Amino acid sequence: MEKYQILIRNMSLPLVVEDWMEKAECDIRLRKAKTPGCRVVELTDPVYAARMIKWLRVAEKVNIAK
Repeated sequence: MEKYQILIRNMSLPLVVEDWMEKAECDIRLRKAKTPGCRVVELTDPVYAARMIKWLRVAEKVNIAK
């Protein structure tokens, strides 16, 4: 199963969490990033990952780990 790791700025975090609570049916994990002022959102749902990247436009960087 692929794990999507999406780097987002701290100021975008409330938007992501609010959207996830309303629209998503998957689990997410938030963790502190090495990059100052950023967080990493980890999830396994490719549909919601695509939503974060294309519709919310909050992704600074994306990593897909197997």
